[in-house]
Amino acid sequence: MTATSIIKTLGELATIRTGFTFRGKVTELSEGGNAHIAQIKDARSTWEATNRSALDADQLPRIQWDGKDKALVSAGSVILPARGSKGGYFRASYITRNKDDALPIVVSSQFLIITPNDAVLPEFLCWSLNQPALQYWLAEGAGSQGSSIVMLTAKMAKELTLDIPSLETQQKILHINQLWEQEQELTQALLKNRETQMQGMFQQLLKESK
Repeated sequence: MTATSIIKTLGELATIRTGFTFRGKVTELSEGGNAHIAQIKDARSTWEATNRSALDADQLPRIQWDGKDKALVSAGSVILPARGSKGGYFRASYITRNKDDALPIVVSSQFLIITPNDAVLPEFLCWSLNQPALQYWLAEGAGSQGSSIVMLTAKMAKELTLDIPSLETQQKILHINQLWEQEQELTQALLKNRETQMQGMFQQLLKESK
C-alpha cells in the first residue's frame, strides 16, 4: 500500500445490487427492441476479442423491455459476475457508450451491478476487481467451500477490501494500463500476421515438394 492510498471495503466505495432476473430465456432481437441487454457471454466475448474490460452498451444485443426503470443501469456502472463454475469467468467490466440518445441498458442477474461513488473512478474500480489476487479468490470459490458452483452475493461483495489511492494516482494507473493493453493488441496483431506468413511458406514448400 502506498502512503496516499486507503484500504476501503467495496461497500464504502459503491452501491451494489443484483441484475434483473428474467422469468424465462432472454429473447434477443436481430431487429427492433427497445433496450440493450448485458449477459455473461457478452462480457466474456468482448474480453476475449479485445483484452479490455470496457463493454460498449451500444454493441450489446437488443431485447423488448417492458420492466421498470429502476432496473436499468447507466454508463459508468461496473458489473461483476455473481455466479459461475469454479475456476470460471469472473472478470469485472464497466459499461461505456458513445450515443447520447441510445437505448436503455438492462443487466441480467448473472451480474452484480456496482455503482461507484466519487472516491473512485469506474475504470479504476474495474481494474482493481480484476487484479490477480482478487480474481483468484473469486474464481476459486468466493469464500464458499465444497461446491463447484461459485455464488457471490451483494453482501459478500460489500466486504471486499480494495487499495484506493487518490484520483490523480488512479488516472496515472489507468493510463499505464491503457498503454499495456495497446501493447498487447499490437503484439497479438503481429503474431497473427506472422502466423499467416508462416502458413503461406508451409503451403509453398508443400507445393514445391510434389
